[in-house]
Amino acid sequence: MTDGRFRLAQMLVGLLAIFAVAFGVFMLAQPQLWYRSIPTVPFTGPFNQHFIRDIGAAYLAGGIIFGWATVNLRARRPAVLAGALWLSLHALVHLYEMITGICGVAIFWRDFPGVFGPPALALLGWWLARQ
Repeated sequence: MTDGRFRLAQMLVGLLAIFAVAFGVFMLAQPQLWYRSIPTVPFTGPFNQHFIRDIGAAYLAGGIIFGWATVNLRARRPAVLAGALWLSLHALVHLYEMITGICGVAIFWRDFPGVFGPPALALLGWWLARQ
């Protein structure tokens, strides 16, 4: 692997780690504020503190895995793939909700960068980290 490609993968995964940990901590510590801060979230249903904290725990776990992948060279690819799994499944849920009419197309496109961007970056980091 070239040093430049490795550094790019490390940077992408490191940024994802920061994003996921920050998002997870925000959801765990301030679920009501998080619910009101993301404009499209109220369209998904009423406030549910427990559910938001469950999702926050998933983001925090993914962020920790991404953080580990940035510093542990041996675990980098499997760890990035594990972190990308949650983000990818989350994006597929959003896609399903748009296809079935649960959420409108306008909400889907507003959510698109924050929902589909992270798993795309994770998978790009995984691909760049190949031998």
